[in-house]
Amino acid sequence: MYHTFYEPQPALQEYISGIFVLDIDFTLPGSLSPIYTFVPSHTRFICFYLHDQVKVRKQNGEFIARERAIIIGPQLTPVTLDLGKKHQTVIVVLKPCSMYRLLGVPLEEIVDRDFDARLILGREIDEVLEKLMEARTDQDKNEVVQNYFLCKLSELKPALPFDPAMLQQVNAMGSLSMDYLASQSCLSVRQFERKSLERIGLPPKLYARMIRFTNAYRFKEDFPHITWNEIAYRFGYFDQMHFIRDFKYFAGFIPHLLKKEDLATSVRFQTLAN
Repeated sequence: MYHTFYEPQPALQEYISGIFVLDIDFTLPGSLSPIYTFVPSHTRFICFYLHDQVKVRKQNGEFIARERAIIIGPQLTPVTLDLGKKHQTVIVVLKPCSMYRLLGVPLEEIVDRDFDARLILGREIDEVLEKLMEARTDQDKNEVVQNYFLCKLSELKPALPFDPAMLQQVNAMGSLSMDYLASQSCLSVRQFERKSLERIGLPPKLYARMIRFTNAYRFKEDFPHITWNEIAYRFGYFDQMHFIRDFKYFAGFIPHLLKKEDLATSVRFQTLAN
């Protein structure tokens, strides 16, 4: 497995955090498992699958193949991914509120849903995919994607003070108060809550909980030897039960069911996506 991270061009930095090119051959001896449970994340992204199509299973359903380019709305429930035998993807990581600015769709309407990108962004996605398939290097793929999103700049909905306020919340790992964020957004608390549903897809307090959970889960992926007790303390949970309650709410299982051995054979998508 290898992955390459690219910083967005300056003109794109207001709405894109970064671009990853990921390549995994699961047929190699000693390779990681292609089956991965992706738990909810506060980060939004658009994915381009260039080799095997990814299959997704929601809750107790069947695996269903996804399109080559997908837009993933806000998550509240985990999904299981089958990444196939050879997985190559380009992941565009968006900043808070950027998916709303790009799509013009209230994000509360697409919670726990993903879409063929062509249905929202049009057939131009086919041209992007064709260029990505023809690209010989990771840098070439990066340039294809960045050029496409540069062309979308004029179509973005305007930024609001709400947007950098939510980026502050992400950078503070969900620790900022709603009153403070509302004041930074030049909104009343009630207006701030409505704007959060539109531009983030979730109530602001739930989004703050998700940010903290995402950071805790990502830390465990990066450092599987660190105990859950230490992680709960590190990320500011009041006590162990508070941490377990949030973990179960987002991941669907208690933290102690996630073993070091499982992490050792798993792709670390939370790390990549955040």
